Amino acid sequence: MLFRRYASPFLLVDQMLLTGQFSEFVTEIFDYDTDDRLWNIFLHKVDGQTSFNDWKASIGLGQNSNIEMTKNEIETTINDSFDILNGFEPTS
Repeated sequence: MLFRRYASPFLLVDQMLLTGQFSEFVTEIFDYDTDDRLWNIFLHKVDGQTSFNDWKASIGLGQNSNIEMTKNEIETTINDSFDILNGFEPTS
């Protein structure tokens, strides 16, 4: 995905890691890629009667829904992650 947008994304990724913005960066790049794919579908499959934003809204992708996890869900996810890591045995 990144090589399509940037000739050498390594410096950009390193900078995002150093500044602690890697998660936001990945989310934004993913959103851009999804939007590009939807745009291509829209251009090739949808008649010219609706706008791109209206079409995205009609398929349920027009709104940004920031669903927050509860404290219990966060703790469960963390514990599940630790269980996975504790069971990890690297092969040599």
